[in-house]
Amino acid sequence: MLANARPFVLFTVVILAAACVASAGTLTVEGPGGLSVALLSDIPMTEEGPQPTLRGEVGIAPLAEGFQQCPLMLYVDDKAKAFTGEAGGDFSLDTSDLPDGEHTMRVDAVSGEQLVASTGSIPIMVLNAVAAPVVQQAPALGAPRPSFNKLYKAKIFHEILYFNNREADLEKHAFVRNGRVYITLTDLMRHIGGSIIWGPNDDEIEVYRNDVALTVYPHSSTVIVNGVEVDLGWTTLRKQNRTYVPVRPFTELFGIATEWDFDKDRAYVTYSG
Repeated sequence: MLANARPFVLFTVVILAAACVASAGTLTVEGPGGLSVALLSDIPMTEEGPQPTLRGEVGIAPLAEGFQQCPLMLYVDDKAKAFTGEAGGDFSLDTSDLPDGEHTMRVDAVSGEQLVASTGSIPIMVLNAVAAPVVQQAPALGAPRPSFNKLYKAKIFHEILYFNNREADLEKHAFVRNGRVYITLTDLMRHIGGSIIWGPNDDEIEVYRNDVALTVYPHSSTVIVNGVEVDLGWTTLRKQNRTYVPVRPFTELFGIATEWDFDKDRAYVTYSG
């Protein structure tokens, strides 16, 4: 969505690891949102490690039926890169415009200000500058040593937050502040299920799950639960246009248990529908 849009988004509980299936010049990627895209390139692509590795210009063709009915928006690193303006369509991404390293991409199907379907955030690795090793004859004794290219090794990031014993798939990493684990409100509701309404004011967010209705205020510890004012004890945060909430106090409002594992330094959220 564009920055000034206030979408009404219904998140279902879909927690899927990104999966890649490769063929000559094509890589099919299923994102955590449950919808898939085909990546097409004249340059060989690989699926080594936790994300596809891309070079040069890459075509992005949505595959799922839900993509065919609405205009599409392409995001790279959470920034809008392209918009089809009509139902369906493909994208072309020139990865040479991106620095080598880890990035994310996402394709959303939208109807006005409403999100209809999404791939979710798909991690990708851009390695345009990596050259193939060159086999050379051994230099004469005393000759300078040949230079070597530094190979890029992808960093594998493990989240500290687990939902029903599965590692969280987050668009923004969780973090610990003042002894509490914080997560974006969007990522939390996408995992446990529910809906979010932004507005009508920028400093007010409505959240619904089952029979619980919340009003959340960024930078405040106060929330309204079914019309009753409640103090979370820890303030919500606003960073990089995202609202972060303390996981345990917030999930307890829905009757959901959160436990911290001191041995593994992980927080486990356990819930049912």
